Amino acid sequence: MVFLLLLTPGAALQAGKLSFSEGRFSVEMPAEWKKSSAKGDPSALLKYDAPGGSGSFCIYQLPVLKGRKADLEGTLTVRVGAFEKAGLKLGAKVQSQKQDNFDGKSAIFGVVPVETTAQGEVVRFTYYLVLIDAKDSVIVMQATLPRPLPPELQKDALSIIQSFREKSLGS
Repeated sequence: MVFLLLLTPGAALQAGKLSFSEGRFSVEMPAEWKKSSAKGDPSALLKYDAPGGSGSFCIYQLPVLKGRKADLEGTLTVRVGAFEKAGLKLGAKVQSQKQDNFDGKSAIFGVVPVETTAQGEVVRFTYYLVLIDAKDSVIVMQATLPRPLPPELQKDALSIIQSFREKSLGS
């Protein structure tokens, strides 16, 4: 379902390329998504909000110690654990899938359904997590989306994910 969509090209309108990590990596953000003005996690390299604030997309970069290999599954487990420690309840089993060639790199895709209570009401949403082995670091792309998920919002999030690129040497 979700994972098959990740592997097919997206065709959403693009606002243009957003580079990060000193121009080494980039993603394409849909035109309707705007840079977030909310104070959030200061470690996010990029943070954008969906139209109407209905979702968000953040990118993080975690260092990998010299001489070590990235542990994508372990990093996914730690991220999910952090959600639980923050008081979010897993709404279902976390689904994950490895991919050996995501822009030439190993990656793991996770779909994490969660719920919490806000102002006495249960709020349900889903995290799409994509962890990419960039050798000296792990790139974490995180979409936070409402549940049930509107098709247009899902299409936008998947389009951003699919647009990830590393600048090739010499270009």
